[in-house]
Amino acid sequence: MTSRKPLWCVMTPTDIKSQWRESWKSAAMVNAHVVDDPTIWQPGFTLPRQQWSLPNRFHTSRGHYGACRKTWRLTDTDLCPCDETQMMSHIIESCRLTKLNGGLSQLHTWLINYGF
Repeated sequence: MTSRKPLWCVMTPTDIKSQWRESWKSAAMVNAHVVDDPTIWQPGFTLPRQQWSLPNRFHTSRGHYGACRKTWRLTDTDLCPCDETQMMSHIIESCRLTKLNGGLSQLHTWLINYGF
């Protein structure tokens, strides 16, 4: 049976970018505050995949750090070389061996300033 109202006749124009921005703001995401506009390419997006993956792992708090590797049963310990539980936030914000002054926000600023 032929439709009397084809899909393209009942569709209303939608601003996808506005919907995405609103969804981004209302979602409870880790480190979402670092990204102002999720509809544009973030700093570093044009890097080769291997180089883009590392800063992206810090933004999402997902990666091959001690606590995660222990959960995956790839190691017996979740400790950092500094003897604290190793998480992405620990690596960049509080580890005495690897801490980046300014934390995740500084990493994001660094990516912008160096044209990534």
